Amino acid sequence: MAQTQTLMAPGLGGRVQQANLRQLMEAYERRLIIEALVRAHGNQRRAAAELGCLPTTLNEKMRRLGLRACDQRAQAPMGETELMGHA
Repeated sequence: MAQTQTLMAPGLGGRVQQANLRQLMEAYERRLIIEALVRAHGNQRRAAAELGCLPTTLNEKMRRLGLRACDQRAQAPMGETELMGHA
């Protein structure tokens, strides 16, 4: 299981959980993929082209991150749909 460290954050007056690099990269990658899929209205080929990767690579990353293009929330805060992750 991934480890996180607890550290003192200067100026915050408390302890903060620090995610490891892998967790941060997965969260960033997940956000980029979701945003590209939203702009492409769920079309994985268009989203992959926007992200500069092959559709098979996008599909593999989505599977690894637990994302499915067909799962959409009703409305996101800014009026766009968002994709949901599944574990």
